[in-house]
Amino acid sequence: MVSDIGYLVGAIGTFFAILDPFGNLPFFIAYTSSLGSRARKRTALVLSVFIFVAMSLFLFSGQAVLNFFHISLPAFQIAGGIILFGVAMSMMSGTHTITMSRVISDTGKECLLERNESILPRIIVPLGIPLYVGPGSIAAAILFGSNAPSKTAFFGGLLVILVIVIFITLLNMSSDFIARVLGNQGIEILVRLMGLVLAAIAVQLTLEGITGAITTMILPSLNEWLSISG
Repeated sequence: MVSDIGYLVGAIGTFFAILDPFGNLPFFIAYTSSLGSRARKRTALVLSVFIFVAMSLFLFSGQAVLNFFHISLPAFQIAGGIILFGVAMSMMSGTHTITMSRVISDTGKECLLERNESILPRIIVPLGIPLYVGPGSIAAAILFGSNAPSKTAFFGGLLVILVIVIFITLLNMSSDFIARVLGNQGIEILVRLMGLVLAAIAVQLTLEGITGAITTMILPSLNEWLSISG
């Protein structure tokens, strides 16, 4: 029982910190700035469903999924960094706003998510992956999924994820009020500012991925080669 409680306390602190509802809210506002109120709320719902499904998948069988595709965590970090950096550049240059406005003009604000082939990829990447469900989130889900002391604790961890995702949903759906306070110019400034922050996160992710690759892959192979040749 004590180990189960410790597991759940650790899960609450870790998943809340790693999914970072408050820290990711500005990115949600910035990335959905061109959407109408109704479309933004539906975007928040779709995003939350994706976060919960993805986190649950990695909690249940995360390492097996990565192993199946022969993907290492450092490789995922580097790929995530590259994706985020491209998005960050578009946000800083203003092309992101132009692109989203073009999508809206093609679909209409109110039916934007009904014709989801146009908008869903822009929700899943980069909002879903790798902002919310990134290398850190995946590593945490794999760790807690494999180290659960009991089935009760395991499903308790799943419940923790659900509660945090519901909180993320409520927070993102309230972004309309924040967007109205900021105004159009304020949102445009936020988009460019968050683009700069996102670029820094992307570089950090890439550096961590390179460091992880060197530590877990290159150095062991080099040491093995030196021991054989020596």
